[in-house]
Amino acid sequence: MDKSKNEKVNVGIILAGGKSSRFGESKTFFRDKASGKTWVELTVDKLTPFCEMIFISANSTNYMELTKLFQTSSTIRIIPDIPAYSDYGPLGGIYAVTLAANQYTHANFLILPTDMPFLTTKEIAHLEANPNSYAQTNQANHYLVANIPYSLPALTEILHNKEHRVIKLLQKLHSRPLFFENEHPFRNINFPDDLN
Repeated sequence: MDKSKNEKVNVGIILAGGKSSRFGESKTFFRDKASGKTWVELTVDKLTPFCEMIFISANSTNYMELTKLFQTSSTIRIIPDIPAYSDYGPLGGIYAVTLAANQYTHANFLILPTDMPFLTTKEIAHLEANPNSYAQTNQANHYLVANIPYSLPALTEILHNKEHRVIKLLQKLHSRPLFFENEHPFRNINFPDDLN
C-alpha cells in the first residue's frame, strides 16, 4: 500500500482575512511580479494538488472580490468571518470555515496564510504527510502553517472562553511541532521591503 499519500481526505484553509495594515495594501491581492498572480491565487495553486476542497477565510472587506476571483472554481469556497468572531483573527476564520466544512468531519485540514509567498509544494507535502502538526523552524513556531483534524468542539470551547490565539487550539488538539530546516519559505511578509 502506498503510504506516501495521506489516507484521509485533505481540505485546505487559506487565511485571507487579515487587515494588512502594516503592508499598506491588501496582501491577499498583492500581485507577484514573476507570475502576475495574486498571493491568494498562488497559495491556492500550491494547495490544490493536496486538497479535495479549499476554503478561503475572508473578511467583510475582501469577501466579494475573492468570490469574484474564484467564481468559476467548484473546489474553492469563500467563507466570510462570522460577525461575533470577526475580531478573533485567524482563530475566528478557522472557526467560520470549520462550521462551513461540516461534511468534512473526518478530513485533515491544511492551513496556510496568504502572506508566506516563499512556501513551496515541498513544504506543503511534508506538512500533508504529518497530520496534527504545525511548522517549526530554528527561529520560530509557525502556528498558521498547520495540518489539523476537524476541530469544531475544541474551537467552540476556546472561543466561548474568549481566547484569541491559535496556539490554544493546537494545544487542545495535542498538535506536534514539525521541524523544517530551511527558514526562508516561512518568511512572513508584513512590509513591502520584506520582499527584498
